Amino acid sequence: FAMSQLSTDRYHFWFFQWAFAATSATIVSGSVAERTSFYAYLGYAFFLTGFVYPVIVHWAWSDGGWFSTQFGDDSGYLDFAGSGVVHMVGGFAGLIGAIIVGPRLGRFDAEGKVVPMPGHSATLCTLGTFILWFGWYGFNPGSTLYAVSPMVTVSDLTSSESPVRV
Repeated sequence: FAMSQLSTDRYHFWFFQWAFAATSATIVSGSVAERTSFYAYLGYAFFLTGFVYPVIVHWAWSDGGWFSTQFGDDSGYLDFAGSGVVHMVGGFAGLIGAIIVGPRLGRFDAEGKVVPMPGHSATLCTLGTFILWFGWYGFNPGSTLYAVSPMVTVSDLTSSESPVRV
């Protein structure tokens, strides 16, 4: 196994960075949903997470990256908890993917009016919401690499609760 020589701390760090890369790939899936084959999805996910994402991460997060704050005067890019890089990579790749595959066929009629889409499973939508909500608690505090601060807990709880309040 390629990572058998890694210490436990380095393996945990690798796994966490893998989750970031996978998150950037899933952002793209929403912008090209229902318009690409599964094999195309696997191909772009492999390319994005294996080649594009590591280069952008190195530019922004590495001490030697040209986009980082390497100059010591805070003139570079400071990305708190990594959300900027993850969403930028996923967003730009999603935009490019949506431009390439074009609009959803059958979504609009000849006059440009919206064609109604049949309803989806409310049970699966609710289950997905709870899975994402549960993942939020581990991913967001963990992305600071310092998840024991009371302020992290407060900000995580209030940001996940805000859509619920009216």
